[in-house]
Formats: sequence, C-alpha cells, structure tokens
Amino acid sequence: MLQYNEPAPPLVPRSIPRLPQYLVRLPRLAGFRRVGRPVILARRTFLLRAACVALLAALAPISTGLGASAEVFAWCPMGLAPRFTGSLAALSAALDGTMGEPLECEHRDTGSSDLVQQTSTGLALYRGLEGVPTFASGPRRWALQGDRVRFWQGAELDVPPDAAVLGGGAPLIPGSAASALLAGPPVYPLNGRFLVANMHGFLFNENRRDVEENVTYARWLGAGTIRVFGTDNNTLKQWDGRRVGRQIVDAAAVLRANGVKLVVAFVNNHRPVPGETAESWGWLVDYDQLLLPFYERTWRGAYLTFVRDLITTVRQAGALDVVQAWELGNELHTPTNPTTFVSFVEGAVAEVRALDPVTPIYPGTMGANHLQPWNPRSPVARWLYCEAPVDAYTLHAYDWVSRERQGDMPIEWDLDWVTAAPCPSGRRLPVIVEELGASRALPGVYSRDDEAGRVQQELRQMRFVLGYSQVAGLGAWSAESPRVADKTFYDSRRGLTSFGRNGMGGGSCYDPAPDPAPGARCQLERALQALPQGP
Repeated sequence: MLQYNEPAPPLVPRSIPRLPQYLVRLPRLAGFRRVGRPVILARRTFLLRAACVALLAALAPISTGLGASAEVFAWCPMGLAPRFTGSLAALSAALDGTMGEPLECEHRDTGSSDLVQQTSTGLALYRGLEGVPTFASGPRRWALQGDRVRFWQGAELDVPPDAAVLGGGAPLIPGSAASALLAGPPVYPLNGRFLVANMHGFLFNENRRDVEENVTYARWLGAGTIRVFGTDNNTLKQWDGRRVGRQIVDAAAVLRANGVKLVVAFVNNHRPVPGETAESWGWLVDYDQLLLPFYERTWRGAYLTFVRDLITTVRQAGALDVVQAWELGNELHTPTNPTTFVSFVEGAVAEVRALDPVTPIYPGTMGANHLQPWNPRSPVARWLYCEAPVDAYTLHAYDWVSRERQGDMPIEWDLDWVTAAPCPSGRRLPVIVEELGASRALPGVYSRDDEAGRVQQELRQMRFVLGYSQVAGLGAWSAESPRVADKTFYDSRRGLTSFGRNGMGGGSCYDPAPDPAPGARCQLERALQALPQGP
C-alpha cells in the first residue's frame, strides 16, 4: 500500500547576517556582473544558495515513505533527482564532464532572475529564452553560442569578443547528443518550470497559514507558478485593485522563499470587478459573463481602474518580482463579434505596459472555438498567436477524449492549425495549456465511482497535448493543498480537490486526508511532478 511522506514546512525567509569578507571562501562568481541585458548575481543570494546546497548534499537520504529510500534535492519535485535540461544539458555534453553533476534542479535566482543550477564543480546559468547557456568554475568560463563552445577567464559572464573557440572553431558534430539537446526549448516560460498550479481563490483566502501551505504544496508538486484570479467567484468579496494587490504583496515573502511566482488574471470572465456597469455583464451561452459592451468601451472604466490600482500597489511595494505574468482575464472572448477582441487586447495591453513594461502578458483565452465559434482556422486566434502584443498563447480544455469527442473545447484546432503553421514574421509563441482536466464523471468513459478510469482520462489528455512541440506549459486545475484549513475555494466538480471520497480532495501523496491512504489523486500528482515527461 502506498504511504505518504510528511511534507516539509514552508520555507520562510530569514534575515541572513553579512559575513566578513575574509571568512568567505567561495567562488568569485558571486560578485560578477553581466552587461547588456543586466543581471547581477547578488552576493548574499549566492552564498545562501551555496550554503543550502552544501547542507542538503551532506544530509543522509531520508525516507519518502513511498516504498523506497530517496534523496530530497533542492528545487526538485519530490522523488525526482537533479539533471541538466535544454541548453544546459547541451553545454554539459559538449564539455564532457567539466560541469560535474547537478546538485539541485534549475530555478530562478531570487537576486537576479537568472535561471541557475549549482553543480559539483561550479554554477550553470542563463537568463530567459534569449540567454546564452554558461558555466562558471572559479575564474574560468564556458558558453555555448550556436553550435560552438567559447572559453575565457575573468569576472564577466558575457562572452567577450576575444573568447577562444574550443575545437578550433569546428561546430558540434551533427547528430551528437549535444546537438540533439539544442533542438529542445532551453527554458520553460512558467518560472523555468512546465507546470502551473491553478488556485483561483488564492488571493481571497485570508488565512495566512493556508496561503503558506498552498505555496508549499505548489513547490512540492513541481510548479513554478500559481495561477490566480483577481475577482472572487466563491465568497464574492468585493475587493478593489489596491486590496487585491496587497494580498500579492503579503504573499511575496513566502513565494520568494519557495521559488514560486504568480500568473495573475485581472478578472474572471464569470465575475466582474467591483463597480462594473450593468450592461457589461450578464447571461450569455449558458453562463453569466462579461458582455460585448465591456470589450467595446466599458473596460476603460471599473476594469482599467482595478488593473491600474493592482499593478501600482504591487510595483510600489517592490513585489513585481513575484509576478511571472499579468493576464488580461480568465477566458475572455467576444463570440458575438469576434473582431472586437482584437481592439480590446491591443488597448488593454498598452495600458498594462504603461505601468509595467517588463512583466510578460498572457491573454488567458481558452482556444479558437471560444474566440470565434465554429471556425477551426479562426483569423482572430491566428492574430492572437502571430501578431497580438502578448507573450504566450493560452488554452483551456476539459473532458477532451478524441477529435470526435472534444469535451468543452476542441483544442486540436489550435494545436493542429492555429499554432502549427509558421507566422509570416517568424514569431513563435509558447503555447500554455493553462487548464487541463477531467470531470468527476464522464458518461460512456467512466462513472463518478471509477477514479481509476478518471485518472486514465487525465493521463490520456496529458499525452495528447504533450505530443505537440509548441506546448511549453500545462496547468492543473484547483491544485490547492489538502492541508488548508479553509476549503471554501475547493472545486468539487473537477481538479485535484475533487478527487477522493465524496470529491473532497482526498488521496493525495502529500497528505491523503480526509481519505485513509493515497489513491487516484496521488497517481495524478506523480504524473504532474514528472512533467514535461509524459505519463
């Protein structure tokens, strides 16, 4: 029988005393500075990370309680060991052992936003999708530029013009392991991870311990981000942008300590911001939702005030670093006049960019059929992917069984057509399937009591979307911890919190309560932890 391991308490930031310089005997990389797209590896951040890694490496393996003894590594999902991925794996293969073994999993450095990974011989790092994979050991530097390895010595992390080209300038051998690894995406857009944990009520839970517990669970699950909504569809709190912004600020410390960021959807399509006009929200296509007048003109009223207040509150508190992306809203669309969505996106993005020119912006859309019903090759969806001023193309889908039984959204239209053909400009946006899941019962596939059948449906959907190379992220719905005290925000219809007896979220590997032992939820959690590897 499966057992569960007592999860570690949330990491809580502490004040780190400054050590006298003569007591520090660590690589001089800590003081180095990148020029151009500026990065500074903060000395205290590096020292703290190195000390933590050394401590973890010295600890004896601890039991996970999952039938075998396993080590716990910094920044890694439970049960997974560190490994080089993407461009860092290619650089490691090219250097043939120089980089040593990874001691931790890739993660964002809290002082610089670089993606970093401590190794047994130095530090591997690069910044974002455009960065050059680099390895530093003492004063020595290696970088992979295109298909060539460059070498130099000194303080700078940027490749100097006179850096030597190893191998006499010969490119890596075509078909080699290093060349093959270069073909994959170097960094996933969701804070360096593939998984996003959806917690729609995260910002409205006023229990501080629950907030910390949810962040801890997201880290355990392997998520780099938590996706949250700015409006409350459960307890109906009428909080303005400043109040919601303060919730982000209050959570910033525990988010930083756990290496987790937020994707913040300003509004839920099914719950407007406080003060929205009556003509802007009402019944349409089986749901209460934002209506056409909102997208045509009234968004510049209550919605824009809310957005400005929220971003300004977070920015003035110095907490923009915990926001991975702003999202215009959850599942926004204008099905009765699809082209109106174009002008709304252009106008709303311009307003956000005026306040925050750096943080990525996502649309939060479901897919082509939601934007432009019954048009598999939707021009609006194609515009969103190829031309819109956004940083990702988002999809949502539930109960997708096949191309003949497409669930609530035929996302194969988006994957086969909208995002598959090259854009005229050459642009390629990452595709993030923000929400993917299965209902508690699916007639003809499995019943409410057949959780094993439901898990198989969840895994089939995952395999389907992972079969597309443009997919760079996947979201688990209602991914709240089973240990929170306030379960108001649990979704009992679908998502992780709807598993277990009576759909109460039981059976987790993290903590099976209220069920007596891990069950179907645990199976799905293990598959999520292994992403981007398919189940």
